[in-house]
Amino acid sequence: MSETGSSRVICVVGDRFRDFAESVGAWSLSELVAAIGGGEFDQGPWPLRILIGQGIDDYSGTYLLAALTRRGVEKSEVSLLRSEEVIADRHELHKGQAHNVLVANLTEETPEVFTADLRLHNDNELVVDAQTRPHVQGMVAVEAARQMFVAVTERFFLSRTPGRRYYLVINAMNTTFKNFLFPVGATLRLTVLQADLDKPEQLVFSHEVVIEQAGRPAAVTRIDFAAIDLGVIDDKEQRRAKQTLATVLENSAAAR
Repeated sequence: MSETGSSRVICVVGDRFRDFAESVGAWSLSELVAAIGGGEFDQGPWPLRILIGQGIDDYSGTYLLAALTRRGVEKSEVSLLRSEEVIADRHELHKGQAHNVLVANLTEETPEVFTADLRLHNDNELVVDAQTRPHVQGMVAVEAARQMFVAVTERFFLSRTPGRRYYLVINAMNTTFKNFLFPVGATLRLTVLQADLDKPEQLVFSHEVVIEQAGRPAAVTRIDFAAIDLGVIDDKEQRRAKQTLATVLENSAAAR
């Protein structure tokens, strides 16, 4: 919390990130709503500015504002500091549940550079069962990089050939962790290192995704992959699946 002039600035994060809130003097959503209900903010100072961290969606923001309204606080006295959140589409990410989407506000900066906001829902699959420290676990950074390269490839490259359907095959994916990632705002920055589009049946790419937070890189991931025509990959996958099962059955019979 901080006070600037006659205003007050606080930060709120989702309840999954209460360890972070406790360690830095921020608020979890439940704690903040309870404090509002107990009258902690009745006397101001105003305006109250609330920095929205990770784990707070529009639904939670409305709940927060309603708690203030019940205490008689005018909406003009409160502002939520957050950017509008436009998450990547389901077909771009291959994710079935919106709360598992980590990429929002995807933008093309140049033909080779794309940016997005990291968006971490309070019920994301990666934090529901494993968020026990102030920082966000490394698998969030890895999955965010994966979603970022998929979204960029789907929206800006594969969309150029609408008559074809592709499957993305990762050949190598390497992540270097630079700094802790915390549950507040962060940027995903993707740079296209290679985009070989000469053979429509198999496109070859190399992308680098940097997660930046507070002016520093938190993680850097390089992904080498191919977008293979679905008909080609289906035939290859079926052959490999049959070969694998035959070998496993043969080895199992020989071991008895």
